[in-house]
Amino acid sequence: MSRIRGIEAKVQKEIEENLENRRNKYKEVIKKKNDICTKVDSEKLQIVELLYKLPKLDKIFDVHRKIGEGTFSSVYLGSLKQHAQLPDDQKRWFAIKHLVPTAHPARIEHELRCLQDIGGKDYVIGVDLCLRHLDTIVFVMPYIPHRKFSEYVGDMDAEEVRCYMRALLVALRHVHSFGVIHRDVKPSNFLYDRENRRYLLVDFGLAQRVVSDGPSPPVPPPAHANSLKRPREEVATISVKCVIDENIQSEKRFALDLSTRSRSTSSAAQSPKKVSLPKVQISKQKLPKVSPGVCSCSNAGSVCSPCGARAAARAPRAGTQGFRPPEVLLKSPRQGPAVDTWAAGVVLASMLTARYPFFRASDDASALAELADLLGTLPLQRTAASLGRRMVTSQPRRGLCLRKLAARLRGGAPPGPPPPALPACEHCHLPLPHCLCRDETVKATSITPNLTIAGFPDEAFSLAARLLDPDPRARATAQDALTHPFLAD
Repeated sequence: MSRIRGIEAKVQKEIEENLENRRNKYKEVIKKKNDICTKVDSEKLQIVELLYKLPKLDKIFDVHRKIGEGTFSSVYLGSLKQHAQLPDDQKRWFAIKHLVPTAHPARIEHELRCLQDIGGKDYVIGVDLCLRHLDTIVFVMPYIPHRKFSEYVGDMDAEEVRCYMRALLVALRHVHSFGVIHRDVKPSNFLYDRENRRYLLVDFGLAQRVVSDGPSPPVPPPAHANSLKRPREEVATISVKCVIDENIQSEKRFALDLSTRSRSTSSAAQSPKKVSLPKVQISKQKLPKVSPGVCSCSNAGSVCSPCGARAAARAPRAGTQGFRPPEVLLKSPRQGPAVDTWAAGVVLASMLTARYPFFRASDDASALAELADLLGTLPLQRTAASLGRRMVTSQPRRGLCLRKLAARLRGGAPPGPPPPALPACEHCHLPLPHCLCRDETVKATSITPNLTIAGFPDEAFSLAARLLDPDPRARATAQDALTHPFLAD
């Protein structure tokens, strides 16, 4: 009898557990359904609020749904009211970009000038209409259907990658010809209609003008006038005088100047008082001998007064994490169009390896560590020295071969354990079939004719090495990349 009662208790317990699991699953389904309904209702409420704040928009366009959202704007899909009776395939579709009310007026003006003067050709998006009522501003731009980059990055063949990169670099060459840096090049800002092979470079919200007469470009005003949220790192806020060049050939290029105007008050009167740091007493007998150009407190375990009085490094840092080049991560003020070509190289590396995002660091120090793993510590240290910075690492890194990495990620590791007779790499101590170390005897930019790696010609990896050069002075420009054998017609 005791055994039968034990079995009955066990069965009853199992029944209760199954019922509890079913209740939990039902609650999860109901919660997901409510979340979806809440999201849809929230988007509809945002559209109604936008049309209420901007009545002119409601008179011209039918706003259907939200198609994108960022830190500084929201994008909606719209069509003309006069085409409401037409089928969807005959309607003309628009992307309606609503800027947040806290956006800085100078940045909004600069983005609009970029769309007007640069856009409309060479795969750069233009603007059809701009509407404003009080603090509500929208840009009405062309729309092309597109999918997420992660959905097709692993399916692109060599010819499709060639067309994609050629269109991206043509757009960057056109933007750079106006003396403007996009500063936020990434797949989500380069729309790709895969079915019709159409491309559009969008989002000039972080664009910045290049200054050729000085080492440091002007710092644009903050994207938000009164905001504490900064998911995308913004540039340091400093006042820069606007230098008017009377010999500028094109009025459009002059109109794209984003320098902040000089104010009537002097900068000395507005500068905050410096906080004096406590002086550290260092024994002269314990100071090590240093070479010229190196401070006396180097390797002394303390900071001397001259080093403590140095101003903090200030430089533009706008952009998306994972696409910032070494000069941005090292806070160098010398930044130019090479910032965009580096980001294009990261996009190419993602397509060659079928991995997106290619870099996953959450902060600048981790991002430099990822670059050291890929490129090696020595090239990064040389770049830092040329930019007036010093990079210290706990241990040196040799760097990885992008060709081997792409073959491994696309083709997978060799099946089964390697034979014990195979020699091992002297650097990573792995068997040679598993080694990903860079071969320093061969230049990464060299091209082996008729060599195909993971379905891509060797020219594609050579172009990636040119675009991912850590030194911005040696990095390929958009024009140089278009003449590369991988992209040249």
